Amino acid sequence: ILLYIDKLSDNMRIKFNKRQRRLIKSALSPFQKRAKVDLYKVFTALAYLIRTGCQWKMLPSYYPKPSTVYYHFRTWCEAGQPIRILKHLVRERRKSLGRTLYPTVAVVDSQSVRSACAQSQKGIDGFKRIKGIKRQILVDSNGYPMLADVTTANIHDSKGLRNILSELRLNYPSIALIKADLGYRGSETAGAGVIFESVKSNFGTSEFKPLSGRWVVERTNSWLENFRRLCRNYERYLFTARAMTYLACILFMLRYI
Repeated sequence: ILLYIDKLSDNMRIKFNKRQRRLIKSALSPFQKRAKVDLYKVFTALAYLIRTGCQWKMLPSYYPKPSTVYYHFRTWCEAGQPIRILKHLVRERRKSLGRTLYPTVAVVDSQSVRSACAQSQKGIDGFKRIKGIKRQILVDSNGYPMLADVTTANIHDSKGLRNILSELRLNYPSIALIKADLGYRGSETAGAGVIFESVKSNFGTSEFKPLSGRWVVERTNSWLENFRRLCRNYERYLFTARAMTYLACILFMLRYI
């Protein structure tokens, strides 16, 4: 029985191939000098947490202590390292497809998620009747996630886009056009220097027609729902939920490495 349990436990470990391990260790090398544990193991623990949706204290014993994992998780996020890693992964994927490294068109959409924590920051989305948070995802024309933000569900889409627009010029200055649904009408994009295009949906029609330029972000939202940590909001604070979203995007983009 013990041998069976050990074998089952080993099969549940999060494993990456050689190229993925090399990229992860390279991205975390600036933090490794001051760390007392192997940061690659910390990253695999975070990957296990996001994919399975388990609690922090329920991380398997072959990973570092939950408090250690959370400490390094907060350190990386405060330093902005997840955004830099995701930017590198998106550029490498676009390069492999023969696309330009710097996208010019982006698509944005929001997703309201129910909250599973009684003490978390949350609001009520009256239109979708959801009490929780709202994720804003900005993707390129291929649907690869570039930027993300999290607000309470009661914040309107046009107002929830402000933080993404403030980071857009810093991380993706080549973006000239943003496509979105009609919920983003009235968004203040003049300061970001981009053209904003609202694409009307075909809701209410009898046939299915993919929305021109907008369907890729809907597909990205469905991709991210494969990570159980994102199916519900289990985070108490919005900045933690935002960091979990970025880590899920990184894990998704790592499959192309």
